[in-house]
Amino acid sequence: MKPIRPSLIVLFSMFFIGNCFGVTKSFPEKRYFLIEAGPFSATYHPPKGSSLKLRRFAISQKFEGKEFVYRKDNVNYESDFYHSFFIPPSSNLKEEIVKGLIKQKNFEWDGAAQTRVDPTHFAEVNVQQLYGDFRSNQPAAVMEIEFLFYSEKDGNTQILLRKTFTKTVSIQKKEPEALVLGWNDALTQILNELGAELSSKVN
Repeated sequence: MKPIRPSLIVLFSMFFIGNCFGVTKSFPEKRYFLIEAGPFSATYHPPKGSSLKLRRFAISQKFEGKEFVYRKDNVNYESDFYHSFFIPPSSNLKEEIVKGLIKQKNFEWDGAAQTRVDPTHFAEVNVQQLYGDFRSNQPAAVMEIEFLFYSEKDGNTQILLRKTFTKTVSIQKKEPEALVLGWNDALTQILNELGAELSSKVN
């Protein structure tokens, strides 16, 4: 008869004890969130027939995953398996940015959604920072986005605006719900400032 390996005895014992005494390990329930911008502080008067097409949207590889990212100290970042975006953050932010610019009436149409309307303006967006800063007793939601807006006519490109917006919004607790509310506030502030600057440049 072959001898029973010690490892098998340990595994069997753990299984037997767990079933006899009802020992079970529970895990937190996964929760999903979305960033939502608004309401906005102003509306503008878009040029007749103006249409925006978001030609390129990028997000830093550090923050492109669905799991929330927390900065715990100067060199340590953590991802949260149990709290994450409902859809990839790139899709979430892309939708909110375009929707926000249309709601503020910087442009009449979303060029990607209106197939019969030719885009009059183009944008490229790069999300550089998106995390919860939990390094101190004053946590914050951090968001940094770079925008490039331009128009094209007769083969010529005219740069309308290139600017990076950085927001650090204080939040009440080091918790996912508070962090999302902070990101909502940060994106709303960014779009308010962006809309004001675009209003004098889009024509």
